[in-house]
Amino acid sequence: MAQPVVIDTDILIDFGRDRKDAVQTMELLEKNYQLTTSVITAMELYSGCRSKRDIKKVEELIADLHIQLVSKSISERAFELMKKFRSSHGVEINDMLIVATAIETEAKMISKNQKHYQFLPDLDLLQYPLGGA
Repeated sequence: MAQPVVIDTDILIDFGRDRKDAVQTMELLEKNYQLTTSVITAMELYSGCRSKRDIKKVEELIADLHIQLVSKSISERAFELMKKFRSSHGVEINDMLIVATAIETEAKMISKNQKHYQFLPDLDLLQYPLGGA
C-alpha cells in the first residue's frame, strides 16, 4: 500500500473549484500516495455547505479519500502542539488536529498554507504545488 498523505482543507476547496494547481497536485498525489484527510477537514468542508447541492459536492469531493478519525494519540499530539506553539505562532485548534493526524499516522501532509506548518517538528510537509503546477 502507498504511503498516506493528509490533504489540507484549502487544497480540497481549490480542487473542488477546478483550480489548475490543485487539480494537477491532486493528480500527482493520487499516483503516488494513499489520499487521506482528517475528519476535521471533512467537517470544515461540510461547515461551508449552504444547500443540499453543496452537501452533494462535498460528498463527491471526499468520496475517494480515506477519512482519518481523531484518536487518543492524535488528540494528545494536537494538545502538545497547541501548548507549545500557540503563543509563538498563533496556531489554531483545527490546524493542530490536522497536523497531529499526519504525524501520528506517519503520513506526509500537503497544504497551500506552508507558513502555518513548516516550523512544526516531526511533520513531513510536502511543498505546494506539486510538480511545478
